[in-house]
Amino acid sequence: MLATSTFYPQHHYMPPRPSPLSERSANAAPRPFHFSMPDPAQSAQKLTAPHRSYKPNPIIQTRDTATKRRRDMFFKRVQKGRDDKKWDSRGEQIQRLDHISEQKRWEAEKARQAPQIHDDRIEEEMEELASLPAQEMDEADYVLAQEEREMQELIASMEEQDASQHYGSDDEDYDLLFIEYTDVSALQQHHQQRQ
Repeated sequence: MLATSTFYPQHHYMPPRPSPLSERSANAAPRPFHFSMPDPAQSAQKLTAPHRSYKPNPIIQTRDTATKRRRDMFFKRVQKGRDDKKWDSRGEQIQRLDHISEQKRWEAEKARQAPQIHDDRIEEEMEELASLPAQEMDEADYVLAQEEREMQELIASMEEQDASQHYGSDDEDYDLLFIEYTDVSALQQHHQQRQ
């Protein structure tokens, strides 16, 4: 059933060149080897006119270009930092100016909203303060003098306490201790001699 059909002839594929690994029949004639050099004029034309533009490999760089690139990146980073600081300081100045102008606007608005005080009223209040009875001023002077006297008495009593609580100097204390020690040691020696 699966027999080959007689309608289609079977052709085996034969490549134009046989594979070097394929078997060769002993009857096959060896082919001569032909080596031909290209014409120098044609090869020069091919080398001078490349098909695409040349782009250097970024990975393979010389030492000078690598240091130049690092230096340029450093300078850009420094300049960017300097520019950022300038903009920060300008931003702060702008915010300060905005705040001051907003505050002045607010004060002007409040001044417009506030009721107007007449100068006559201010003068009347000043006259009332000036015409206070002399008795109130005398009372203030009396209280001030009383407080001053109490303060002087307090300072005097503190000085008396300091004078009565004299502890003596360290040298005097040392001398007293030394005398007591020598008296005790003399007594002990006297008792030992008697025994």
